[in-house]
Amino acid sequence: MIKILRIYFIFYLILFLSQCLQAQQAMTFPKEKWSIASPKSQGVDSLKMVDALDVLSKYCHEDGIEETLIIRNGKVIFQGDSVTKVHNVWSCSKSFTTTVLALLIEQGKCKLDDYAAKYEPLLQDNYPKVTLRQLASMTSGYSAKGGDRYDGWVSPDWSWTPYAPDVPYSEPGTIFQYWDENMMMLGRVLTQIAGKDIYSVIKEAITDKIDLGDWSWKTEKALKGIHINNGCTNVFMNATQLARMGLLFLNNGNWNGEQLLNKDWVKNATSNQVPDNFGLLADDRLLDGRGKYGYGYGVKKSFISRVFSTS
Repeated sequence: MIKILRIYFIFYLILFLSQCLQAQQAMTFPKEKWSIASPKSQGVDSLKMVDALDVLSKYCHEDGIEETLIIRNGKVIFQGDSVTKVHNVWSCSKSFTTTVLALLIEQGKCKLDDYAAKYEPLLQDNYPKVTLRQLASMTSGYSAKGGDRYDGWVSPDWSWTPYAPDVPYSEPGTIFQYWDENMMMLGRVLTQIAGKDIYSVIKEAITDKIDLGDWSWKTEKALKGIHINNGCTNVFMNATQLARMGLLFLNNGNWNGEQLLNKDWVKNATSNQVPDNFGLLADDRLLDGRGKYGYGYGVKKSFISRVFSTS
């Protein structure tokens, strides 16, 4: 079930961000609710869209395509029966974490190439030269102490102690590793920089302004009395809400005329930031992000599909 829910979200995001062959129509921005339009009115071939949905449904189980949402020009042209179902959006949460980084950079509180240890003393011994850029692009070499927290699931990047740095698995900036602990540590570092929980940072600067509505971001541990939002997962919302974030990025961080996010950040976050010649741990070939990963975003379909079908 978890795998299928992830596939739903990535499917509608891929379609949402894809460019059609027809001329682009004027973009609209939803207020409290999304506007609904026919596929034809938005330059989309409805028969081909149905064919694509039929193919998708063959890979789904109990929920079918009930949470699938397709948006074109800011209007809903297809929605399943359960697009308002709220649950964990899993690794899509990573893009929320890196968006907080973008906001803090824009606010002048840090720079992308700052050493993370400048803000987080826990990193000073084993990770003195790891940068915020490397954490955001999964090239930090970070690994935490402890074993897997889930019985029967061998996943060394998901320990009970993600904020207890162990020895690096590589020199920073040499290997790509899709590593949840990496993003959890980034979430902690950003909490240090912000001086408050990162949910509040993105809520005040972005989600309140795009009328996203009620959503939550679960926490893990606390820092000086401040709850640490889980940097790798546990953002809870529904498809119609997550699509608002997609629309914001599609429009280069601009929401109905207001620039909420630096457009250069949007471009770079959704472009490859990992050189093809970087190394890769031998046990993680299915999650090879070299030449395919930005800042919290898989930027090529080949990588995205593997992340959401294997993680």
